[in-house]
Amino acid sequence: MKKIRLAGLMLLAPLTLLCACSGGVPLSFAANWNRNTADSSVSNTREELVYEVTFTPSETPAGTLTAEYDEGTYTTLLENKNLTLSDGSSQEGYVYTTKLTISGRFRLGSEVSETFTDTVTSTVSFLSASQRLKPVKSEKEVVSTSPVASSPSSLENAFTTYHYTYDVSYDAGLTTATAVYTDLTEYKTEEGETVRRDPETREYDITGDTTYLDNEQILFALRGLNLSSAAATFRTINQVMGIVAEVSTSANSSAASSVKENVDFTMNGEAVKQEIDAVEVPLTYLTTPSGQSQTLVYAATTDANSNTYRNVLLRMEVPVLQSLGTLVYTLKEAAFADK
Repeated sequence: MKKIRLAGLMLLAPLTLLCACSGGVPLSFAANWNRNTADSSVSNTREELVYEVTFTPSETPAGTLTAEYDEGTYTTLLENKNLTLSDGSSQEGYVYTTKLTISGRFRLGSEVSETFTDTVTSTVSFLSASQRLKPVKSEKEVVSTSPVASSPSSLENAFTTYHYTYDVSYDAGLTTATAVYTDLTEYKTEEGETVRRDPETREYDITGDTTYLDNEQILFALRGLNLSSAAATFRTINQVMGIVAEVSTSANSSAASSVKENVDFTMNGEAVKQEIDAVEVPLTYLTTPSGQSQTLVYAATTDANSNTYRNVLLRMEVPVLQSLGTLVYTLKEAAFADK
């Protein structure tokens, strides 16, 4: 499987998780995305979130590559649907769909690239919290304009564009993951023909005592954990390295930080502009190299029986490759399920 150099914004569909310093005990999830967190039923679920995406550039020496991004949008949709498992049986579960759209440019000295538009769309299906959010399958399509060096010799060779899909399916027992990478870039042969490379398939053994999550469900799944009580670790496929890797919600195995977060968004049509209790979590691969961690800020549980903000992701900070800066996702609209 080819190693893919994804731009920082692509790592949004992030990492992996296993079980928090728990000696191999699987993670347990609560349905914190519901008002009543004890209600683990899947039916009558529909949640829509909209995030504003902004860019904070790094301070870089003159003559090095810099990036600028226009304001982008990241949306998520959570719905209940009847899912077909690999053994032909069916169960009601969740379908979680996300889409990121953002435009930008690269600069090198006085040169400026043409404006590009990057997109990441993903759909992942998984079972209920009572079944540990067991993944069924995921699909992702990426258009990523990525820097390839921090100090390139020219703007022309400073970045490249990837266009690919990455689909993962799971057996019903969650022992094997089958991943298919399809390069959608068109290439010219010596004869002048336009061709695409054949899809590449890899199977992963994902058996283990600790929790496995699909990359595309991780940001959602973290809402179901008590992040302030202990650091969480679990497994997922590290797509760039081509391995099943562990990721932790803490760089030093300690609990996440309880913080106050100033928010400004609409919730079911009503304005919410105030300071609320939240939990700040670093998300880091437990690999070498580990890469830069992402910072996630989730609303804290207000009341297990009346959880006002549904442990929603309020803010996310994602480093861009080559240390060019950080993309910041900020919640602007939330339409929660009425349950």
